[in-house]
Amino acid sequence: MQIACGHSHTIALDDKGTAFTWGNGNYGKLGHKVQQDEMKPRAVDSFKGRILALPDGVCGAGGTSTFCMATGPQLYSWGKLKVSGDNTTHPMPVEDLSGWNLRSLSCGPGTFAVAADRSVITWGAATNGELGYGPNGKKSSARPGKCDALDNTDTHQVACGVGLTLFLTDFSSQPDSLSKFPVFEPSVAVEEAKAVPEDDAAGGKAAGGKGAAKGAAGGKRKAPAAGGAKGKKAK
Repeated sequence: MQIACGHSHTIALDDKGTAFTWGNGNYGKLGHKVQQDEMKPRAVDSFKGRILALPDGVCGAGGTSTFCMATGPQLYSWGKLKVSGDNTTHPMPVEDLSGWNLRSLSCGPGTFAVAADRSVITWGAATNGELGYGPNGKKSSARPGKCDALDNTDTHQVACGVGLTLFLTDFSSQPDSLSKFPVFEPSVAVEEAKAVPEDDAAGGKAAGGKGAAKGAAGGKRKAPAAGGAKGKKAK
């Protein structure tokens, strides 16, 4: 059984191939062919007969959309996936990801990511580099595209949040490739450390007790201002 929670709705898969959704029904993201809220789990009628939800397949719920792996295997989506696109109130196949072996999927408010084979594929309306295309790459993408920095690596899990994306990747088979990634150093933390040298802070505490230590720490400081894949042919 799989379960995924979005901003205001939930999808759950049982071991019989049924997908259940409930919560806020705006944009048709519950998949019941109507924009209607559901206060308790309701089966998605599209997954029955020859097309069933895969109990061990990926599923995801975002801000305005829902995803589910079904017979094929084939990934299906519904709801509102594009800022300027129309709503889809029932499951439709995601043709751009046909043929990929998907092992992890995650949805942010308007961004999406999957770990597939030895690649990471991302897309959506991003504003903070969530897609991982690099400083010179596209900021947003309406269609799935490869995250080149993680191509040919073993990414086990992806997670999309508000303004960020996380990748759980294993570099044990190619440890040298890890050195190409920069180490993140928060600018605020660095500035805080520079503002209060360790020796000065220690000296102030020894000389003046609690009051001096509080003065050396400086109290609160104001933070400084901050400066497509087509099926198996993803590029």
